[in-house]
Amino acid sequence: MVGHGIPVSVLDDMLAGVRRFHEQHRDVKMEFYSRDRKQPVRFFCNGDLLVNRAPANWRDTIAFDFQDGKLDPELFPETFREEVSQYIRHMIQMKKTLSELISEALGLPSDYLSSIECMETESLVCHYYPACPEPDLTLGATKHRDPSLMTILLQDNMGGLQVRNQTQWVDVPPLQGALVVNIGDFMQLITNDKFKSVEHRVLVGQQGSRTSVACFFYPSAANKFKPYGAIKELVSDDNLPIYRETHVAEFLAYFRSKGLDGSPTLAHFKLA
Repeated sequence: MVGHGIPVSVLDDMLAGVRRFHEQHRDVKMEFYSRDRKQPVRFFCNGDLLVNRAPANWRDTIAFDFQDGKLDPELFPETFREEVSQYIRHMIQMKKTLSELISEALGLPSDYLSSIECMETESLVCHYYPACPEPDLTLGATKHRDPSLMTILLQDNMGGLQVRNQTQWVDVPPLQGALVVNIGDFMQLITNDKFKSVEHRVLVGQQGSRTSVACFFYPSAANKFKPYGAIKELVSDDNLPIYRETHVAEFLAYFRSKGLDGSPTLAHFKLA
């Protein structure tokens, strides 16, 4: 996605800030180390290491959990506090624009997705994939589909992101100033397969490190236990619901219980 209105300098500054954080001394980063998802800002390595049956992912991450767009900037690492604050402001505005476009593409009023509060909470994860001495033995991220409604991805110029097109893995070449938008599983569920989630993975390189920033969108924190199913305007006697109703807390709990093992999350919620 280009022509999105976000200054390229904002994107470049964010990538530089992420790299700056990850390349500082380990002791400084460890001040933010935690695997407790209740911590709104946390640094960790290979997030699903304890549950994933696939090979370990070759990456470090610092994550920020915004509850309906709110998180005290004083909690951010000083190393790139201003960059995170500025970037998330643009992501919130971009979410509004994209939710309107998706609503219209579904033949619904432009404010439909906003009216059901399904894209209100943001999770920002800033990944760092170090150069790998034996890249053939692992992946930066094993194949998976995001559990979110939508993911906006910013990547540096190192490459490595691939999406599956039928039986082929296709490179998503980096382009300065561009953003990648992935549909997630929860969007596929509520649109009754009108929009399909994207299976993707990340390769690692031997020559240099890779940096990326993914912003995931979920239903409002206040609606964490609200049941979501197929949008009623999209179902009929000839187009019955494909998935059972679920809430985002249950959906994420199942996704996280199996890690990035390559198996489809949606299969668990499919109606017989």
